Amino acid sequence: MSTPQPLNIEFAKDDQGRLAMVDTNGFRHANVHPAKLFPLTEKDHWISIQSEGAREILCIEDPQSLPEPSRSLLLDALARRDFVPIIQVIHRIVRLANGHEWHVTTDRGDTRFEVETDESIQPLGHGRLVVMDRGNTRYLIPNVAKLDRISKRKLEHYY
Repeated sequence: MSTPQPLNIEFAKDDQGRLAMVDTNGFRHANVHPAKLFPLTEKDHWISIQSEGAREILCIEDPQSLPEPSRSLLLDALARRDFVPIIQVIHRIVRLANGHEWHVTTDRGDTRFEVETDESIQPLGHGRLVVMDRGNTRYLIPNVAKLDRISKRKLEHYY
């Protein structure tokens, strides 16, 4: 396997802590946002750098091709964006007029959120589920079989 050639772009943080990028032409793009193009199959490759208006500016095949400290800044921004709470226990799922309210314990603590439809609960394969709330926050159940009996029963009722 060959070592990727360093990219001639640079990432930095502005005065407000937002990510900025200087491209190969020396143009500074303020408040850029990285997004993984293939988060499940190529999670360490193919990163889209998008403008504030969600227009793609650049695609980075391999972040390892970036020199430090740009690589660390990009990977840190991706980690903050990829925040996905892990559901550990389902305490209650309450039917609402337009969806369901879930009361759960995640790896970040107890929380509640609203789910619009059953389509907001999607299998990822290998016993994994992703649940998307009304605000588009994704919650992950990494292995349904490992949930406690009561949580599985509550999940089966609505999924």
